[in-house]
Amino acid sequence: MPLLTCTPDTLHLGRFTLRILTAADWRLEQALSRDDDVIRWTLFPPDLSDDRALHRVERAAEARTESLLARYSLRQGEDVLGTAGISSTAYGTPELMYALLPFGRGRGAATAAARGLSDWALGSGFPEVGLRTIYGNSLSEAVARRAGFHPRRTERQRQRGALVKMLYWTRTASSGAVRPG
Repeated sequence: MPLLTCTPDTLHLGRFTLRILTAADWRLEQALSRDDDVIRWTLFPPDLSDDRALHRVERAAEARTESLLARYSLRQGEDVLGTAGISSTAYGTPELMYALLPFGRGRGAATAAARGLSDWALGSGFPEVGLRTIYGNSLSEAVARRAGFHPRRTERQRQRGALVKMLYWTRTASSGAVRPG
């Protein structure tokens, strides 16, 4: 089910900014695919070649034109810290994702991105926003909590051919989302 509304090109989140991914961001995709923590704790594909990284950002741009996905580079000033995004789901509840490079962690960037994207979605009329963490990823679970999400259930999902236990989180308009004015 599409996101039903156009996603912004840029979101300003205090000292952080989300800027829609472009083909020029393929090196960020590649760097994330080579980070052991990103590979361990996300569904991000490992060890992308130059061509595969470029293809991934181009595919994200195509999905955005169909209102299925919006992926952003997450920045603090000129520093590119990682990516964050929002995707449509078959159930109508948009879901968030984020992945940070090592030097981007511990700054509050993932929390700001999760809060900002969920504020946007809730302010655009969605009653609920979800995200998934791989069970045991205490750092990502802390991000979800700080961004106003609450754990709802455990699930199993495939990560590179193996079933992994996931924790599904939600944030609703009643949990304090800021409405765009």
